[in-house]
Amino acid sequence: MVETGCTAQESSRAAGHCYLVDHLHSMDLNALLKRADNYYSQIIQKHVASDEYFSIPGGDKLKIDESSVLHIPLFREEDSRKIMVLVNTNKSESVLAIYLNEIWWPVDEILKSSYHEGLKQVQTIGERLVLFVLNCLVFGILEGGASEDGVNFLAHSAGELAKIFWLKGKAVAFYTYKTKGNLCNRTNSQCYQLTVLDTMFVRKTHRRHGLGTQMLEDYCQSFRSDAALGISYPISSAMYQVCIKFLNNHPDERDRLWEVEAPGDWDQRINIWLRIQLGENPSVQECAADSKDLHPCEADAQLKVSNQDLAEGDLSFQTVSNNGQSVSLQDQKRRRNQTETKEETFIKKIKTD
Repeated sequence: MVETGCTAQESSRAAGHCYLVDHLHSMDLNALLKRADNYYSQIIQKHVASDEYFSIPGGDKLKIDESSVLHIPLFREEDSRKIMVLVNTNKSESVLAIYLNEIWWPVDEILKSSYHEGLKQVQTIGERLVLFVLNCLVFGILEGGASEDGVNFLAHSAGELAKIFWLKGKAVAFYTYKTKGNLCNRTNSQCYQLTVLDTMFVRKTHRRHGLGTQMLEDYCQSFRSDAALGISYPISSAMYQVCIKFLNNHPDERDRLWEVEAPGDWDQRINIWLRIQLGENPSVQECAADSKDLHPCEADAQLKVSNQDLAEGDLSFQTVSNNGQSVSLQDQKRRRNQTETKEETFIKKIKTD
């Protein structure tokens, strides 16, 4: 019997290597994914030894075969670059590892670093992989997708602007943003009229410790010279709680933060502090009134928030990006794309295994 995964990882560490994110700086990502593609082909064609297993913490072992591996896009709108994911066929919605550099890396190991601390801009190959794992595997399945309250998310694009929050050597949160002047999408020539915070996530074990407000503060400080900053429409109830806390403590930011739909013209934005003062939580009210017309993930993102979470604030949330078309807020929510993506099919496959 051939064992792989944790054993191989420990051997790599013993040889003097750092965590994966620490040494994937100059490596060729395409070459890494190509080797993984070849290994996946061998598994599908049953050329890999039938007694190859992955060691699961606790002593159990999972056989590596066609039923336990998935080949999914690493980046949005790209089908050519895929990553191999190992799932536990005996436990619903359980992702164990990803295959890179001829090693099965456990999810928790990918999210560790010997050097990173605090909020760090995503720049290297390793950091892009960490963002993928946090967004698609941890948030999309292990935490967000583990219950009906979870929300499934698409992978980010290869050039997504993002920051990861590292705490004691572990990646525990992230936020992404679109900068002023960049194209809203590939289908038209519209550009963002202001910088917009797009998505944000905090791991369950680190919620209600102020990480959401710290990331919002970092976002505002990073664009100090901008007279206006956006948060993409629609903003979730959880995000409004973070905004309330942040703006109460930073009155100088009240005129700068706007809820916007792309591209962010004046008729596509409204001041967040104004809505707070009016006692509104508009996105949730609008989604509640029209939730039957929404894609299921969007309805969950706005409506499935417990009273306790709202009271305590600073839980995970993700604002839902629109399609970049210049339409009113009322029209925007009625123009959702109902087409199932490959990533959504991947989520459903894991849930039914």
